[in-house]
Amino acid sequence: MKVADMRIPISYCLIFTAVLAFEMGCGEQARPVSIFNMGEKVQAGPLIYTVIEAEWKPELGSGDKVHTPSQRFLLVHLTATNSSAETVSIPSLTLTDSSGQTYNEAISTAEVPSLWGLVRRVKPADTMEGYILFDVAPKSYKLKLESDAGSSDVSMVEMPLQFGLGRRDIPSALGNR
Repeated sequence: MKVADMRIPISYCLIFTAVLAFEMGCGEQARPVSIFNMGEKVQAGPLIYTVIEAEWKPELGSGDKVHTPSQRFLLVHLTATNSSAETVSIPSLTLTDSSGQTYNEAISTAEVPSLWGLVRRVKPADTMEGYILFDVAPKSYKLKLESDAGSSDVSMVEMPLQFGLGRRDIPSALGNR
């Protein structure tokens, strides 16, 4: 057999290389997304989050310092605890709706007590408590918690649409005694 007869056509080599590259790329399977409810502890890398509550606001501030959203403000009360031995940054958080659309945190100059800024660092074994703000349409969302920005390790906290209903005082049939 001649050496020339043993040569593999270059087109076969290209096809084999393309198939091999495709198979290797498909070998990495995306990790499943873990879904949690508000109030549950959620580990995302070294940070342990707890979403305490979510409250819809038609505006923030008062008087001449009132801030009106383009849609509606969603104020999320949460904590983040650093479980590592080093100071870590808390990444920006995003909301995801049922269609997969994502929404970034809103930047506001409104006076909201304990509103987290854009730069958030937590020392080892320390907990940061406060609020993050979104300007979104009222509907159900999931808060996306990642160990690092762009990480494949993702957890979501379900935040169903609920408007705060204040408890009404029902007059007693017996009167006030």
